Formats: sequence, structure tokens, C-alpha cells
Amino acid sequence: MSLLDSLPERVHVVEMLPRDGFQRLDEFVPTDEKVEIIDALSETGVDEIEISSFTHPKAVPTLRDADEVAKRITRRDGVTYRALVPNLRGMERAVEAEVDKVNALVTVSETYTRKNQNRTREEVLAEMDDIVELAHDHGIEVEAGMGTSFYCPYEGAIDPTETLAVVDSVVDSGVDEVTLATTMGLANPVEITERFTAAFEAHPGLDMGLHLHDTNGMSLANTLAAMAVGVDRFDASVCGLGGGVVLPGDMSGVGNTPTEDLVQMLERMGVGHGVDFGRIEAAAHDVSDRLGLGLTSHVLAGGTVEGVLDTVAADGEED
Repeated sequence: MSLLDSLPERVHVVEMLPRDGFQRLDEFVPTDEKVEIIDALSETGVDEIEISSFTHPKAVPTLRDADEVAKRITRRDGVTYRALVPNLRGMERAVEAEVDKVNALVTVSETYTRKNQNRTREEVLAEMDDIVELAHDHGIEVEAGMGTSFYCPYEGAIDPTETLAVVDSVVDSGVDEVTLATTMGLANPVEITERFTAAFEAHPGLDMGLHLHDTNGMSLANTLAAMAVGVDRFDASVCGLGGGVVLPGDMSGVGNTPTEDLVQMLERMGVGHGVDFGRIEAAAHDVSDRLGLGLTSHVLAGGTVEGVLDTVAADGEED
């Protein structure tokens, strides 16, 4: 079967900027500005937006206004508004905020779990039952967001059997979706193919997604590999802004896949995605200007068919 035969008709794009992007900034983005940006993203056609994280303010001070953001954004029909929850207390706050879905965080790496959540992996997994029960009691969907599914900055390459064991555990807890995260941005298409194939074989029909980081420049290739084995939901961030809060040294800036680059690839390949490319491109330029990010994606740097052809035409006129 060729690659074209294996592609889905449509994929779901999840915008991570308001949580994964803002959490890694040194400066606090004012609540008013966060609300403006989220409302603009709501108009782009993305399926979901992760609006913030219900984490203790001391752990992630740049997202200390999560409750206020949830109250003030304008919720558009057809868009799922979700938030990250690291524990049951975070889930309780998510209920109060009336989000549509939660990203219940669990990391495969024991070391990363202890540094990021100050608990063991087993303690986090044991609490998943309570998180799912509370969420479902209030009509809230639960995605298990599995950090360090491929590589960990402290433990190195993650044993595939460890990743699958965590998938088994969260499925037993009753989560609605499972997303594997390339936290380090070091996974390659073969690893993506093997890990998702194993998960689908163990749990046929499981709703699975891929959270994309792009340290090694392979994230769009990883997207293709994931689509080829049945994944149809992808997390990305406008301008590629993102990164973990407990990554060591200079690795805190490990970026996400730019949403505008992902959408452009899907658009050019004829894979449905529901996003208005012009609006997501405009949103990327706006966010870049607001935050002083510069040209952090191929699209922002003019790497579109129209942008390149316009440049070539202009150069021809000058000649």
C-alpha cells in the first residue's frame, strides 16, 4: 500500500500555544492578551485549544491565571476547550472552569515524573481512576497525555514496553483518548510507527494522538508516519512556541511543531483539517509580533508556495 492510500481523509488539529507555549516563557503574558489570542485562535478552525494548565501557580507561574482565562474567553461552537490537569485537584478546578476536555498528564519516565510532578509514576497512574470518574460525572472528556513516550532527558531512550504499559494502565482507567508525546523532539518515523502500531494492536480502535516537538527537524515526517498507521489527531503550537518546564539546561526551549507548518503540509497534501490557513498564518504573525519571537516557522519565514513564487517574481522584475 502506498503512502497516499494510507492517509486519513481528515485529521484533527489541537492548538497548544496557550498552555505549552505560554508556560515556557520567562515573562508573564497578561490575561487580557491571552484571552485575545485564544479568541483569535478560536476563529481559525482548529478543532481544539488547550487554554491553560490547572497546575499550582508556584509550579508554573506564567499560567497562574488559568481560572480567569477559562472564565473570560469566548467559546465558539465546534471548538473543544481543554486544559492540562496534573492531579485530582487540577481536575476539580477544571470542573469549576467548565472545560470540555482535560489533558490528564502522565509521564512514562519515572525520573521525569518525580521532577515534574513530585510523585512516582505509579502514584500518578493510581489517581487516574478518580480523575476519569470526576470528569465523566461532569460530562468532561479525558485524554491521557503521555509525556516522554519516546525519550527522556534524564533516562535517555524509553523502552517501548514501558510506554505500552502506561497505555494499558490509562485505558484500564477509562480515558477517552491517549496521546503519545515526543517531549524531547528526538523521535524518528520508525519509532513513531512501531510504538503506535504496538498500541493499536493491543487496543484496537483506541483514539490516539501525537503531541509534536521538533528538536531534530523530523516532526512533520513523524506526522506522516503516524497518519500512515491510523493516528488522526495532532498537537501543535502557533510559532512553534513550547517546551517542558523541567527540562535541564538549554533544553527548556525545545519547541513544538508550528501549527502553521503542520496545516500547510496537510493543505498541500489534500488531507482535510478544517483550519483556515490564511487565519492561522495571520495568527502566527500576530503572536510573533506580540511576543517578539521572530521568524520561528517555515511559514513565517515565507516558506509557502505563494510566498516563494512572489519572491521569485519580484526578483525577476528587478532583473
